[in-house]
Amino acid sequence: MRLFRLIFLAVSVLTLSCKLYSQNMKDAIIKLVGDPALKNGNVSFTILDQKSGDLIATHNPNMSLIPASSLKLLTCAYGLKQLGKDFRFKTVLEITGKVDAKGILQGDLILHGYGDPTLGSEMTVGSMSLDRVLDEFADAVTAAGIHAINGKVYGDGSFFSKEGICDSWQWNDIGNYYGAGVYGLNIYDNLYKLKFKQSRQNSAPSINSFYPAIPDLNFTSQVISAGPNSGDNAYIYGGPLQNNCRVKGTIPSGTGFFEIKGSLPDPTAAAAWLLAQKLKSRNIQVQSSSGSLKDPLPEGKRTILKTHFSQPLDQIVNQTLLKSINLNAEAILRYCGAVSQANPTLDNAMKNYVSFLEQESDAQSGFYLADGSGLSKFNSIPSLGFAKVLYKFFKDETLSGALLNSLPVAGISGTLKNFLTNSPAKGKIKAKTGSMERVRSYSGIITGSSQKNYVFTLIINNYSCSSSQIKSKAENFLESMYKLL
Repeated sequence: MRLFRLIFLAVSVLTLSCKLYSQNMKDAIIKLVGDPALKNGNVSFTILDQKSGDLIATHNPNMSLIPASSLKLLTCAYGLKQLGKDFRFKTVLEITGKVDAKGILQGDLILHGYGDPTLGSEMTVGSMSLDRVLDEFADAVTAAGIHAINGKVYGDGSFFSKEGICDSWQWNDIGNYYGAGVYGLNIYDNLYKLKFKQSRQNSAPSINSFYPAIPDLNFTSQVISAGPNSGDNAYIYGGPLQNNCRVKGTIPSGTGFFEIKGSLPDPTAAAAWLLAQKLKSRNIQVQSSSGSLKDPLPEGKRTILKTHFSQPLDQIVNQTLLKSINLNAEAILRYCGAVSQANPTLDNAMKNYVSFLEQESDAQSGFYLADGSGLSKFNSIPSLGFAKVLYKFFKDETLSGALLNSLPVAGISGTLKNFLTNSPAKGKIKAKTGSMERVRSYSGIITGSSQKNYVFTLIINNYSCSSSQIKSKAENFLESMYKLL
């Protein structure tokens, strides 16, 4: 049976163009896919010559598998192609009504978002901090001669439709910061920080505080203290517009404080509340409460006080790929949808995205996608289609620099910092990684031992070994590819 399986695997491997190393490449692929940990798993692998686009080797090239976060590479490339590397998101501070002779705004103050995921961000290095952003908007109010607001402070997130999250995201993801939804108005990475007072092992630590201290956000904790080196194994269960959250799992025991991060249930309302608090700290009176604007007024009935711009898109892409920031990828996807259709639904944005990928891959099929970040397990994509799109993007001089400079480098940076650290392939592979339960993927470019460049995609699903073991197997395989190329 073992011999039969090896023969079957060898036949299933299609190797083209690599004349000198064809058999050695087949052997390397057979070794990976024949591993006992992949007895019930699947592998899709494709490698192309970066210069010519010639197919070098494949295994199951048309099998659509879950890519996880490596999908962000295609999403960021999509954004760069559609919007340009110099594109900047904007957020606009507006008023309705007039400012009277006493400096009272007889109307409302509106913070109008246009999808910027980095407004007040801590995760995207180079972005203006939350406090500085709020100061900038408060300065604009002061400059307009406004001393009091006889109305409300509103957040307007109507530039995107209201879904926020993808329906197929997992319940134990969406309450945590990495599962935060994306809206027309986003703030502070759409997260909050929940601080626990640590306690002895096997006892229940108490919640100390949370920041930003958004009103009406409530927590029920079932968290237990584990060993002192156990790490963060706590999960927040909540969702969009749900202010009552449940926290389960474990945090390390100790005598200090331990912080976890959750997703804001209503970032648009949170942004308005934060701005109102900043204005009050400046002794600018706000007569009414703040919140999300339900029925936006026409643009012509508003006056702009201030427009805030994000960093250029290529800098946002850099941070998104190096740190695998889900919120940024989703915002890029949704903005691209909004370019061709006002207030697009997530479904409409996804249809445009999939059509784009099919076109850029020379009419490959099998792009079954639910989001832009790779967080959904409903995503699946074939390695051949993935690699063909990458090949085209890396050939495009307007895209290649921004993408290649943003990819983690094996043994050096980002999510590949601890990958191939003691290998001759260290520094020779630039790739976006993807990982979730029973999913591991790598997509990018290999500079082979011949110094030639090759585009590749490797997706592994349903392995039976541990995360560290599948990482080691992928390292061995990609190192062998480096040596053979």
